[in-house]
Amino acid sequence: MVVQYKPEKVAPILIHGKWYDMSGYNHPGGPIMLRLGASRDATALFESHHPFTSRKHLEQLLEKHRVQDPSDPAAGCQLLDQRDHEQMYAWPEPEKTTSDQSQRPLSAFALELQSRVRDYFAAEAKRRGVSLLQATKATPAKWMQLALMLALFSATLPYFLAGRYWTLLLTPFLYWLFEVNSFHDASHFALSRDWRINALGTYTGIWFSSPLAWYHQHIIGHHAYPNIPQRDPDLYHNGTFERHTKTLRHRPLHMHQDKTWLPIWLLGTFAMSFLKPLQMFATGYYNRAVAVTRYSKRRIYDHFVGRVLVFALCHLWSFILLDSWIDAVLFSAIPAMVVSVCFMICSQVNHLTAENIDVRDPCFYAHQVKTSHSFGGTTWLSRKWAFLFSGGLNLQIEHHLFPTVNHSHLPHISGIVKEVCKKHGVYYHESTGFRQAFGKYLAHMKELSVAEIIAEHISDHHHTD
Repeated sequence: MVVQYKPEKVAPILIHGKWYDMSGYNHPGGPIMLRLGASRDATALFESHHPFTSRKHLEQLLEKHRVQDPSDPAAGCQLLDQRDHEQMYAWPEPEKTTSDQSQRPLSAFALELQSRVRDYFAAEAKRRGVSLLQATKATPAKWMQLALMLALFSATLPYFLAGRYWTLLLTPFLYWLFEVNSFHDASHFALSRDWRINALGTYTGIWFSSPLAWYHQHIIGHHAYPNIPQRDPDLYHNGTFERHTKTLRHRPLHMHQDKTWLPIWLLGTFAMSFLKPLQMFATGYYNRAVAVTRYSKRRIYDHFVGRVLVFALCHLWSFILLDSWIDAVLFSAIPAMVVSVCFMICSQVNHLTAENIDVRDPCFYAHQVKTSHSFGGTTWLSRKWAFLFSGGLNLQIEHHLFPTVNHSHLPHISGIVKEVCKKHGVYYHESTGFRQAFGKYLAHMKELSVAEIIAEHISDHHHTD
């Protein structure tokens, strides 16, 4: 079922070298989905967000919206970033056969991967009596789990607002469990088929990130171009203090990054929530890697009004409700730090290891595998805990291959992914648990803390964010 909304005017989108004006189209993913690709080369976004949709249907739909003369100034076919002219991936020409699946411009590895995972969800759809796409979203069991997490978090709120010390750690921790299992999937349109539920889900991240900034950082930038210099903004957070790629010029403070990561971890989500939005609108780029979508003045105004309200909810309420200034400071700072550390634990180990940094593959899907890092546990309990605590982010390879699939399904398709990777010789980087994964992250930080001679053709473009 497609939830109707009033379609709006959006700038044309570039997909596989052709421009499409999707204005007036009622996209099942909602208006947000179309805005992500406006005035961009959205090929990677398009392919990763439609892995199970009929290719014939997609091509017929796009052809209706194709811009016949992109050179006409009135058509508005202009890229926000000229770097989009550079081809990051080699998209094979579709084979001219009658098979619908073979018409996808993908490698043999990607085609087999999509086909086998699609077969899994087709069987699930039949078993549950739902559509194939519905079968990829949150299951009834996942919704019950989210409801329980929300109830537990909400039950502590009255005591938290009353300034009870035992809630300083528990309340933000329970919030993290609910948020990481909802916000992240919602931002990938993986929580529900109803775009309104996904949009609402992104606003659960009040201690985490601005939805608008997150779309630029994570969906447009990181997922389309993981670990690609000058395209993945996650390589350039805190560039003055941290260095994650050899293409970033070594600076004196980088010598200590294997020891100074904790203060940054404590403040990470605060910066994402309040400092990064200021930077991106001031410079026109998120971390100088992702050009900011052109928004109306009203939308920008609404965004910053929302940021002020969130700041008040997260950091000012305690100065109004609590009598002690010490308590006010504690309840303003510590919960945000707890959430930040939880996020950093679950995110920094996923791509920032020696095995994943500064590697490239022309195949979009193989690149996702080679730049990602999955981990679980040596026991049933440790695997379940890693999965719950990270909201499925511990299965990062599976998530990057199929971002629109709810994380509740990732354990079930992990075996398929590993088999196909082994068959096609694509390196699948896996650790036994959090401890080993974190050790690899620290080793990476230590390795990149040392300056080395960099080839002259590599430039850091002065990323000092």
